[in-house]
Amino acid sequence: MLTQLAFNLDIINPEPDTMSSTAFRDPAFEQNKQDAVHRWVPWIAGFSAGFVADALQRYVSARRQNVRVLDPFAGVGTTLVEGLRRGYDVIGFEVNPFAALASRVKCSAFEVEPQELWNTILTFEDKARQRTADLDRAFANGDDPTQCLPAPESRPPAGFRSRVPFFSPTVERKVLHCLDIIREIPQPQIRDIALLAFGAIIIQVSNYSYEPSLGSRAAAGKANVLNADVVGILSKKLREIYDDLRLYRKEIEKFVKRPKALVINENSLFLHQMLPREHIDIVITSPPYLNNYHYLRNTRPHLFWLNLADKTIDLKKFEHANFGKYWQTVRGSQPIRLNFSMPDLEEIIESIAIKNPEKGVYGGRGWANYATEYFNDCHQICMSLQHVLKSKGIAVFVLGNSIIQGVNVHTDCLFGNIGELCGLKLEGIHPIREKRVGNSIINSSIRNGDPKNSRLYESAVILRKP
Repeated sequence: MLTQLAFNLDIINPEPDTMSSTAFRDPAFEQNKQDAVHRWVPWIAGFSAGFVADALQRYVSARRQNVRVLDPFAGVGTTLVEGLRRGYDVIGFEVNPFAALASRVKCSAFEVEPQELWNTILTFEDKARQRTADLDRAFANGDDPTQCLPAPESRPPAGFRSRVPFFSPTVERKVLHCLDIIREIPQPQIRDIALLAFGAIIIQVSNYSYEPSLGSRAAAGKANVLNADVVGILSKKLREIYDDLRLYRKEIEKFVKRPKALVINENSLFLHQMLPREHIDIVITSPPYLNNYHYLRNTRPHLFWLNLADKTIDLKKFEHANFGKYWQTVRGSQPIRLNFSMPDLEEIIESIAIKNPEKGVYGGRGWANYATEYFNDCHQICMSLQHVLKSKGIAVFVLGNSIIQGVNVHTDCLFGNIGELCGLKLEGIHPIREKRVGNSIINSSIRNGDPKNSRLYESAVILRKP
């Protein structure tokens, strides 16, 4: 039975595989913070460039020509950039507009002439210093920054709300001046690079921080950012991008045939309707985990300040398009059923549903709906992959288990079996990282201080189309 398999995690490998679990590098995104191009945007979730490099080396290194790489949950573009660096054509789907912007900028930045970017940076620095010069003096004297001239043309996004002021008054004034100058940049690609750099630093100069979810600095016991060198911080990020861009162009220029990239800001569950049959050689991805981590809420400031969302209802649209939905969007629904037959999974979901009935939607029933929606989407993505993968094509999924209402859900094993239901072959499940923290810990022994019976981990699930 699947339940028995799922709880035996020391070695999970349905068929012999010459690659040991240690052959994949740590997938944690933390590694990317020092890597060229990948370091442009901090990201709470995602995986490392090293992990992607290992997967590409393992599965496509012998086929150098005409390789297409797909990431259905592209995030900020780790898989896509690593594919381009090897001369492969890449396609990414990403429902979050800010992450899609990051992927698109990273995948096209090598087309920008470095000297043009450098000239833009120098112009930005000069203009920004001139327009914000009086703000530091006003702050030092305790004067009202809104009385400083010149006044910025940009305004804070009308639809954006936060429990405490997102920026302190002096910082906000500097931010608005910087946005004015960025929007004056005539070249669209360079303007997008500058907007991405702006998005990369706004939390740093705001009264919010990631703990790991986005929350006010005050709630985390930190002082508000009353003043900051916004121009200097943004300029430093732009210069970092410039340094990386010079190397990035050289990497791409060595290919006789320049690799192509396509980033689609859409729900990937229906990628089979947008891509031809047997179009993809390899998929390397990490979908949202079954842990209710709210990616959209953690990028709300970016979406509004970059004009990627105008009002709260825009976020609702993105939430409903998200893989697995969110607990908040399905907890009050009538009991949701699986769209496919898997008795062992049905048993697990029912064991969640009967937990804490006195809590209503906050108890097991609401979380059972969330788990059901998640695995329905797992089934849908596997059906889509069965359509777009070439014969012998590979899909590498990084997934973590979850603990919901005290029930340990081995998502990797369940996903592998769902893949087989959809006509894919499960080649192996490789444990690659163990951890003890995360939003997936709901009423678990770990949270209650007794970790001996439960652990959180991540695995690489390898599926192949026959």
